[in-house]
Amino acid sequence: MGIKSLIQMAVTLAILAVSTGKLPLILKEVRKAQLVLLEESKASRW
Repeated sequence: MGIKSLIQMAVTLAILAVSTGKLPLILKEVRKAQLVLLEESKASRW
């Protein structure tokens, strides 16, 4: 998947989130996922 496809998908999702009023919920879930990834990356050995 190219960067253009990712950008188009992100823009589409952002527009849908704003238009349906779900943006705060989505941002909260993204933050939780980021914290999980951060914790997992700390636990792994390089």
